[in-house]
Amino acid sequence: MRKYTRLLLLTLFLIMMPAVNAAARTAFDSPQEVNDFEEVRLTLNGANLRIQNGSGMSVEIYNITGVKVADYRIDSNDKTIRLELNRGCYIIKVGKTVRKISIL
Repeated sequence: MRKYTRLLLLTLFLIMMPAVNAAARTAFDSPQEVNDFEEVRLTLNGANLRIQNGSGMSVEIYNITGVKVADYRIDSNDKTIRLELNRGCYIIKVGKTVRKISIL
């Protein structure tokens, strides 16, 4: 009987673990306003990230686990940023635009 109780508790613990992890993760900040006719364009060429139509916004870069690794301010309508990141997958967020990139 004790084995079944332990097995049941372990099963419940494992089932509830993803829900606890999801609640512990930090959510992205609320997006900034973007005019619908001026969609933000992101282009990655090597380690250079080009942002078009993003003047006045900020670029937030998260690693694949959701930890913010970089934050830049966009001061012009066409900006190129040299990314000093390690190899891996990252999430780029500019306003409402979110993209996944891979640095090789």
